[in-house]
Amino acid sequence: MATNQRDGQMTFRVDTAPGQNPHVNYEPSTLNGLKEAPKSGEPHTPRYEANLVRQKIDRTNNFKQAGERYRMFEDWERDDLIRNLVVTLRPVEKHIQERMIELFTQCDPDYGRRVAEELKAAGSMNGSGGPIGANGTNSAVKQAEANAHPAKPY
Repeated sequence: MATNQRDGQMTFRVDTAPGQNPHVNYEPSTLNGLKEAPKSGEPHTPRYEANLVRQKIDRTNNFKQAGERYRMFEDWERDDLIRNLVVTLRPVEKHIQERMIELFTQCDPDYGRRVAEELKAAGSMNGSGGPIGANGTNSAVKQAEANAHPAKPY
């Protein structure tokens, strides 16, 4: 048995299942992370003046809030967001980049399009770039200070 419990107080080992990638503690994952256990037995349905049951929400909208937030940003904030995402996604494997673009597109079509275009323009390093943010950190701080903008409160 394994759980997603990680790095609590005085952790001395990582709780993983046999063959599981110890660096992935979320699901679903394409990188051999944990899988949800199959359901066993009947689900518990407590009674309180009626049956309480678990059921899926008929109409989920997992992307509305993220899309609204993206559209609320000022132009320079969107530019910074896209730039940060491209720097972060550039070294990862292609199938992960494509999945992230799919998720961003569901938030807002412009969001997904811009990330895809910028990733294509930046070129993919496919995992060979070393730790993210490890190169040029001193000049990056100076550049961030020079390009800073005041933000309106939301």
